[in-house]
Amino acid sequence: MEQGSDKAAATKKIGLIGGLALRAGVFYYEQILRRYTAAERSLKLVLSHADVNTVLACVRRGDRAGLGQYLGMLANELFDAGVDLVAVTAVAPHLAIGEISRVSRGPVVDVLGCIPAGLAMAGIERVAIFGNRAVMDTDAFGSVPADKAVRLEPSVLDAVHAMYNDIALFGKRGTPVEVAFLEGIARDLIDRSGAQAILLAGTDLSSFYAEQPPSFPSLDVARLHIDEIVRRAGVA
Repeated sequence: MEQGSDKAAATKKIGLIGGLALRAGVFYYEQILRRYTAAERSLKLVLSHADVNTVLACVRRGDRAGLGQYLGMLANELFDAGVDLVAVTAVAPHLAIGEISRVSRGPVVDVLGCIPAGLAMAGIERVAIFGNRAVMDTDAFGSVPADKAVRLEPSVLDAVHAMYNDIALFGKRGTPVEVAFLEGIARDLIDRSGAQAILLAGTDLSSFYAEQPPSFPSLDVARLHIDEIVRRAGVA
């Protein structure tokens, strides 16, 4: 019993900003809990709910200051609740990670910083990106070097963005049509465009493929982020 108490005391309290969309926050919570359970640690976590429409409006406008102020305020509410670190459970809001971090009174775990090391560890030299339009248009806000990014054709990018929104905002989940659609595009990018893998740079894609991983080579940004959150919380 004493040993278990020592383990619990050594871990940090995690704050998650969810709601972007709902399933992404749930996915993070479930995956973090699994890591703690496997490590026989006691999880201390507080979840805050952000308004997805407010966030997406800022992303569409490129309003870094407004987004940083809004999510930084939510981060500070979590720090007031006693957390030691905060993570935003979506990739697109990391458009304003610098601004969020400046407003925040404590550390914010940056998903973008996980991507270069993840690509290097996986030995991936050329990658195509699936996610929100802003993420795909900017090579995950510059976290994928330009010489490693396989850009989608505009019509394909529009289609992936629309499908991603259906998954993230409207809860569409893993029907044969959706699976075939994404996998057909992925296979074409890998077979014809020189991509070695698809970077799943939308956290709702992580939950989409949680039960049945994609058939194509992929690297899941949410899982990289969760690895870093858990590591910084003190669980190897």
